[in-house]
Amino acid sequence: MVMNHVEQLLDAVRDLPETRVLQVLDFARFLKWQDEAKAREIIEFEAWAENLAKEKGFAHLSEEDVAYIVHEVRGEH
Repeated sequence: MVMNHVEQLLDAVRDLPETRVLQVLDFARFLKWQDEAKAREIIEFEAWAENLAKEKGFAHLSEEDVAYIVHEVRGEH
């Protein structure tokens, strides 16, 4: 299915003048850059969170431990 979309895009681009092809290329590069930027943000956030956990001394806690603590603090049993 993806290949079909790629083929459709290639067919559409072939009929465009060179200036429009460059615009399509620029837009495709922008979309790729956006995806890469989002991936970098996720990696940076995870690194920040991990460092914070180490600094605060709770890096050893599991997600279940954290959920239990939150429920206890909120009075949810």
